[in-house]
Amino acid sequence: MVLSNKYCLSLEELEKLTGVKRNVLLVVLSRLAKKGVITRTWGSFAGKRYRKYCLKTAIKEALGVA
Repeated sequence: MVLSNKYCLSLEELEKLTGVKRNVLLVVLSRLAKKGVITRTWGSFAGKRYRKYCLKTAIKEALGVA
């Protein structure tokens, strides 16, 4: 549900917003990606690359958030 408000977040942002440990988040996000709920993309900021986790648009529309 956190992703439904922001659309794309990094792992660190998800950790802060949910309070869930990093390793648990990685497992959950991997499972959601396999099910096709989220996509994983690369972003960059100040020359450093990081992984972004984005909720798919079809899922947002189904939730009525889009």
